Amino acid sequence: MSSPREHLIQRLLTVALLLIVFAFSAGAIMYLALRGRTVEVPNVVGKTEEAAADELEDSGLRMQIKSRAHNEKVPLNVVSDQEPAPGTIVKTGQLVRVGLSLGAPPSNKATNRSSSR
Repeated sequence: MSSPREHLIQRLLTVALLLIVFAFSAGAIMYLALRGRTVEVPNVVGKTEEAAADELEDSGLRMQIKSRAHNEKVPLNVVSDQEPAPGTIVKTGQLVRVGLSLGAPPSNKATNRSSSR
């Protein structure tokens, strides 16, 4: 038979072992969660809004529209710029901010004609 003192020591050792296992497991989970998977940001400049969103989603990234502006060289609803730049390594789930074109600005002639009516 074991004495009460031996029984107490055995219980303390069991508790200590459980605490060590818990701390190790929690540390491993935190490391994996913070580290995450990384991906290379694809180039979505020149793609339609829908195509860019699909490509970013396929890469594990999210798209956010940061601006919409007229651009003579870029058609309507096509990505004109992006941040972060293509090729940048980021964690999955990150936002890629894009600027969308509103197409060419309206010409003065069309504006003058409509305002004179």
